[in-house]
Amino acid sequence: MLVRFLGHVFEMSWHLRAIYLALLALILVGAAVIAGVENIPIEEAVYFSFITGLTIGYGDIVPNTTVGRVVSVALGFVGILFTGLVVAVIVRAVREAWEESQKPD
Repeated sequence: MLVRFLGHVFEMSWHLRAIYLALLALILVGAAVIAGVENIPIEEAVYFSFITGLTIGYGDIVPNTTVGRVVSVALGFVGILFTGLVVAVIVRAVREAWEESQKPD
């Protein structure tokens, strides 16, 4: 059943790859904006963007400008979409793997 589940996860993820890549690109664009507006190194901005996007938010890097705060909120929404999409794929893969395992051979 695990193999079926993983097969479904990879298959669905492959079909949604353009959406995944677009969301990752938005996070990286947000990082570039944060780096420029907040005057921090790009590495820290990428770290901040992913931590914000994953809604972890350690608080070690915080935006000080209005633009930085607006971009941070947008990053949070993008992260919620990304996380929701991953969860939806996993739930559907579990359902399909379960249904396949219940079919008589």
